Amino acid sequence: MYLFALILSIFMAYHPSPTFNCDGDILHATIRNNLNGDFSLTEDLENIDKGAFVVIDWRNLSLMLPVSFNVGEITFTDKKWLWSYQDNQSGLIAETPRLAHRLPNGDIEEFSCEASST
Repeated sequence: MYLFALILSIFMAYHPSPTFNCDGDILHATIRNNLNGDFSLTEDLENIDKGAFVVIDWRNLSLMLPVSFNVGEITFTDKKWLWSYQDNQSGLIAETPRLAHRLPNGDIEEFSCEASST
């Protein structure tokens, strides 16, 4: 199992993830399809399968959120954190995805995100 995790981490390191600026801090979001257990990297929102997940690295937080298809957007959520792209014409990753966090009291904390070149 350790060997598999090591190989997977090396594989993921050679595929840079899209970078966003979210509330002044760099966020890396990597989408992987996993319906067949292949962990294939995708940046095309039209090719996301039912087993997809996003890995988010932001601030001191690492999240792996499963896909949840909603009308008009592609959402990854664990019911506490949400990473979402509205459908767009090109099928490529949106310039301004949505990042939100459900607080223990039920309030929603929204973070402003936009694509970054770094």
